[in-house]
Amino acid sequence: MSNGIRHFREKKGISKAELARRVGVTRQHLGRMEEDERKLSAKWAEKIAPYLDCTPQELLFPELAQIDLAKFNSVFEILKGNEPRPESPALAIDTNFLERMVPDVSAHNLRFMMVDAYQANGLVTKGDALVIDTDDKQPNRPGLYALDIAGVVQWRYLSPMTSGTVQVHSDTSAANNETVNPTDLKVVGRARLRISTL
Repeated sequence: MSNGIRHFREKKGISKAELARRVGVTRQHLGRMEEDERKLSAKWAEKIAPYLDCTPQELLFPELAQIDLAKFNSVFEILKGNEPRPESPALAIDTNFLERMVPDVSAHNLRFMMVDAYQANGLVTKGDALVIDTDDKQPNRPGLYALDIAGVVQWRYLSPMTSGTVQVHSDTSAANNETVNPTDLKVVGRARLRISTL
């Protein structure tokens, strides 16, 4: 199935001729798009979708229509625009996949964050996407943490010390590591998964 016109048209129970009339094209023109003899453009998908009670993306990528999106909504999503649209997430990760990649997460309060500078002593690279656990704000285990430093998110590798303090590893090998009280740190969350661009 190269596009979703037939799937949604049959699901709605209307004929090609009726859909063509509603959209304002000839039956032949609509038939060529439905049979993919004529490529379905984003412009035509936007025009046809309202008559089929679906999104233009579902017409262009009909495999999305076969996915049960409800199971993804329990994890997290990155939504387009300001209004939540749980029926059509722009990005969703399957729960089983996420549980394998991010073990021991009791609650799914996870957030994607982009690394926009070369930081954390080479552990992450500019352009990496990190999934952070926003429930994990106590640096009681070694790891890469997102810190709010003067209103800017910066990435630091933190190591708890036996004395109850935390060692903040420097971004550069030229600078010394700093030992601080954990209450002096404003931790946003701990990085659990890194996704690098290919």
